[in-house]
Amino acid sequence: MPEFDDDSMLQRAVSGDMEAFETLIRSYEKLIYNITYRMLGNPDDARDASQEVFIKIYKNLSKCANMKAFKSWVYTVTNNTCIDEIRKRKNKTADSLDAMIRTEDGEMEKQFPADELTPEERLLRKESRESLKKAIMQLSPEHRSLIVLRDIRGLSYSELAEATGASLGTVKSRLSRARNQLCQIVLKSREQNIS
Repeated sequence: MPEFDDDSMLQRAVSGDMEAFETLIRSYEKLIYNITYRMLGNPDDARDASQEVFIKIYKNLSKCANMKAFKSWVYTVTNNTCIDEIRKRKNKTADSLDAMIRTEDGEMEKQFPADELTPEERLLRKESRESLKKAIMQLSPEHRSLIVLRDIRGLSYSELAEATGASLGTVKSRLSRARNQLCQIVLKSREQNIS
């Protein structure tokens, strides 16, 4: 993600320069989409949530004084938007991450880039990845966001604290609980698959 040498781009965007705002958004667009996809579990919801994040950023851009604050704020807005969406649809059904793709020629399974693994290794890796995705989706929205932001996106603990609005100690203890819960879900799933 590009870092800007100074805050002039942000200041231009705050003062109404649409070109500067678009430049800012383009530099964070993939990050925002990746977080929303990991939190919500499907591309359509991720695109919708990303658009909502962009709108919220645009409407509240004047709240940021500098680029460092802007970056943390983007994480916060994205995280909160996803948690709000998860809460809104709590009782609604969601599309499967493994849903077949429909084309003019019929249905097909999602394709992944080829690697140098044997077919057995690919199958095991796919099963592990799918198992982990399903386990993450079973976490509470708050725990899911911590796992996504820290373990998948690589935020530091201090960035995580800023993004969630919690103290550093609270973030560390919640993340520990989230990881423990995730571990328990994965272990329980494996036990069920064995028996």
